[in-house]
Amino acid sequence: MSGRPEEGLYGNVESQSSNVSQGDRRRARSEFEGSTDYSSATRIRLEEMHRPQWTMSSTVEDILLEGSTNRADMKLNDFLRSNWGEEWVVERNGNVTMENFVQNPETFIKKKGLLHTITTSPSYRELEAINKLHHEGVFFLRQWREYEGKDTLTTLAKGKLNGVLTEIEIEASREAVEIAKREKEKLIREAEARVKQEAEERVKRREAEMKFTMSTNIEDVLFQGGVRVKDIKLNDFLLLEMEGSGIVDTNRDVSLEEFFNEPARYIPDAEVLKGMKTTVRYLKMGRAVMKEVDMEKDVRMLHEKGVVSLEQWRDYEGKDTVSPLVKGTLDAALSRVQTSTSVVKSTVLKGYYESVYNASWHHVVEIPGGEGTVMKVREGEPPQSWTYKKVGGTREEDDGVQQSGAERLRLMVLAWDDGWPYTMNGPHRAGNDLCVNCEVERVWRIVKRGSALTVRPTLSPSDVC
Repeated sequence: MSGRPEEGLYGNVESQSSNVSQGDRRRARSEFEGSTDYSSATRIRLEEMHRPQWTMSSTVEDILLEGSTNRADMKLNDFLRSNWGEEWVVERNGNVTMENFVQNPETFIKKKGLLHTITTSPSYRELEAINKLHHEGVFFLRQWREYEGKDTLTTLAKGKLNGVLTEIEIEASREAVEIAKREKEKLIREAEARVKQEAEERVKRREAEMKFTMSTNIEDVLFQGGVRVKDIKLNDFLLLEMEGSGIVDTNRDVSLEEFFNEPARYIPDAEVLKGMKTTVRYLKMGRAVMKEVDMEKDVRMLHEKGVVSLEQWRDYEGKDTVSPLVKGTLDAALSRVQTSTSVVKSTVLKGYYESVYNASWHHVVEIPGGEGTVMKVREGEPPQSWTYKKVGGTREEDDGVQQSGAERLRLMVLAWDDGWPYTMNGPHRAGNDLCVNCEVERVWRIVKRGSALTVRPTLSPSDVC
């Protein structure tokens, strides 16, 4: 026996043609692989790109046949030809589909040697496994996962299906870990944002401490207008301060006030809770929460007594009925307000208003026609101020409008007999008089018209008397 089928042999010409063709293909593939400069890593990436992406909805048939042309629809002779070559094809029953053949192979192949060769081949065993699974209602990988007859299949078929199943489960587990990691990072970012916001509010509260007035609400004084520690969510506290230990989804909306009243209710794991209670962060937060709760009790009591503002606290006779902490905080705020009020009053010096309202104008004029320069001081504002003409993007004094022989305005002076109660003119040694010359007024007019950004005033200390 040559090992070849005894029935239906075809000639050698076609067989040789087939072999040459296959050899050419192998040689061409070898030459291609040898001529490419792809690295191993590149080839691996390309293989991964073309590797089937199995899911739990993939069919057992696609997995076992590795996504190739449906072998079940293949004719018997095509199956024989693809596995053993042209010389193995049969004359009789060669057109029967493999789907029908695998159900009762003895009906189509009578020769035991040939039948044994076919039925023991890996390709046939896969078709046999598919046929068996279909008859038992297993069509998809998710059904294979629950299938209890796995051991009735060949090692190869079972290994393929289990391998794909394991790969999918590992990938799903990896994705679950990544999702959990991203979710935790998101929670941390959100919690950090809330904590940052609370920190900014605390800074604002500290800045506002010195802005208390007699009408400030006592609640704002005690809690400084910010988010209460007791209202922080339990999961935020556990995430930021306890590294996520003890976090439970159902505790998402539980406040720290509720938690510290009944810790065991929200963290049932006694060992985890015991570990928390020994940490400084837990003890510190617990004290802060209880402090706020006690202060709120005093605030409610004061509200019931009609004490809402610092002014009402000042006149309240039952100060000793509240806790020392509340009393001390309110007394300190009241003292700051009273001190700042007295400072403001003391800084309003006498004569400020009068020095401006009762100030008087004088002006200095140049008398033309005499020998040398003759200057005279006149009372009041000048009848005519300086005039200007537009030159480019600025303005300059216009001497052309002056009448011949007329007095020329040189200086305007604003004075207060008792002296100015500030030292604005001190650096220029102007004494108690505020002097305005032509250049000062020119610049002032430019600024007043909104042109200050387009000009460069040439005013210097020497321009002011």
